[in-house]
Amino acid sequence: MAKDTTELIKLKTTSTLKAIAKRRELEVSYTMADVTLDGAKNLKAPRLPAPTDNMGKEKLGLLRGCADIYALKLAHHNTLFHASNGQSDLRAQSALDALEQARCDALGMHNMDGVANNLDAILEAKALKRGYEGIDQREDVPLADALHIVARTLLTGHKPPSAAQAVYDKWEPWIIKQIGEDSFSKLKNALKNQKAFTKLSCEILQKMGVPAVYHDDEDKKQDSYDDNEQQSEQPDQSGEDEEEQAQDESSPEDIDDGDQNDEQFDTGVDDILDDLDEGDDLQGAEEISSKLPPNRPEGLAELSTGLYTVYTTSFDEEINAEELADPFEMERLRTLLDQQLTSYQTLITKLANRLQRKLMAKKRRSWEFDLEEGILDASRLASIVANPLVPLTFKQERDTPFKDTVVTILIDNSGSMRGRPIAIAAACADIIAHTLERCGLKCEILGFTTRGWKGGKSRELWMENGRPESPGRLNDVRHIIYKSANQPIRRARKNIGLMLKEGLLKENIDGEALVWAYNRISRRPEERKILLMISDGAPVDDSTLSVNPVNILEADLRNVITWIEERSPVELTAIGIGHDVNRYYKKAITIADAEKLAEALTGQLINLFDEQ
Repeated sequence: MAKDTTELIKLKTTSTLKAIAKRRELEVSYTMADVTLDGAKNLKAPRLPAPTDNMGKEKLGLLRGCADIYALKLAHHNTLFHASNGQSDLRAQSALDALEQARCDALGMHNMDGVANNLDAILEAKALKRGYEGIDQREDVPLADALHIVARTLLTGHKPPSAAQAVYDKWEPWIIKQIGEDSFSKLKNALKNQKAFTKLSCEILQKMGVPAVYHDDEDKKQDSYDDNEQQSEQPDQSGEDEEEQAQDESSPEDIDDGDQNDEQFDTGVDDILDDLDEGDDLQGAEEISSKLPPNRPEGLAELSTGLYTVYTTSFDEEINAEELADPFEMERLRTLLDQQLTSYQTLITKLANRLQRKLMAKKRRSWEFDLEEGILDASRLASIVANPLVPLTFKQERDTPFKDTVVTILIDNSGSMRGRPIAIAAACADIIAHTLERCGLKCEILGFTTRGWKGGKSRELWMENGRPESPGRLNDVRHIIYKSANQPIRRARKNIGLMLKEGLLKENIDGEALVWAYNRISRRPEERKILLMISDGAPVDDSTLSVNPVNILEADLRNVITWIEERSPVELTAIGIGHDVNRYYKKAITIADAEKLAEALTGQLINLFDEQ
């Protein structure tokens, strides 16, 4: 352990997680002081506790166990199908979650001894934390926890860790008496078939007196879960792009229908994360009011205290673009985008080529001469012919230093951008991403809006609770990832067309969107980080502004901009479409017409790279 640096531990853990999950483009992050552990395990962007220099063998095992739980759920669990079988009875839901978690655990433990050891470490720590060692009564342990331990043991034949042994001993005879000795044999035969496993699980719970109901309404939509591993390995003869797309679509990655963006299983991982944080680099981090938006850097939270609050984040959403439409609609929207900008695309391409020439010029190479190895220096051949005693000389090409750079393009997806402005913004982002990729630079394309008009579910909850005064932000934000920094643009091409989707563009809460984009780019390893905002107006959300001070959104935006510009290494710039953004941003330009966006976007990036 002492030989591995924290970065090496992160690299090994991330690589193993991606390999088991079969997700090469997965973004894995490690918790920092400004990350709130909110109890939700987000399969789209797994968060693991950051390793420390003095991390012992026990905590390293827990870290690996957390990573393995994420990986196995990504590899074997289909969130959409599981959500379609959501239970109205909370006891039934937690029990069904526990059995599904046991299924994922068993699939990993059957083939990988290392994974089995790591999951044992997690279960041991969970049992110790909850006081399950040496229990006297079966009722001392919730049904869900007991089911997870018993099911995992009977499905794998793997003895539970010592701290969980008492739970197994107390519960196993009772469970078998209720459901019969062959029930777990049937579950074991259905391990690779989530649909059949869920149906059997509901039948088992009913025998135990738990009101679980199996819903098969999604049968017609979900006809390919039977063997998730085999599906992800099936070859596709139609080319590399189609193969990758088929893998993405057939894999059981979490595909949500809105409200269930971050599905939770009570497997105890969040308790373990809390334990890992104690005494590590997170120690001493100041607690932020629960009313503040999540994941705000410490200094930014201080600026926001007493002014900008959020009534609830329960209905907020961070989602990948492909989850907001089916593949056929994505294809149609991309075709529509291309059709709308046929004549305009030539201009954008010319400007992108100008940017590429500027970037490549900065990578201009020079030569080192009089070397003992390398490429033969042809300019000295005449001297060698004239005097054979002159030794051969060589030269070597040398790269001009060029900072490794990542660019985030954050696009306002508000209703006022509808029509030509959003189409041009989408096309510009698409071609700029292509250009940067050709130059070896990473580019991320993000969008921000709200999930509904007039406050959505947040406002409904506020009204149910008696309409307390000054509730803060009162709408459900939606943050969309059109293209992640590590994703090739060819795989995100269809996603960008989603900006034309009818009904997607609603309100804009710019301050929180900037914080979200900042948090994503600040975790990147690149040396230089550029965040570029494209917006056509000040932040507006009628629901929030109607019951709060009229400047609540604008004041927060100013605070966020000031903090990023003055206290962070991220370079922030903005383009305003028909709206003067210079009063907010130090580096900004305003254009009167969306038709000028391509030129403005290219010019801003060229100016930024000229400043290097």
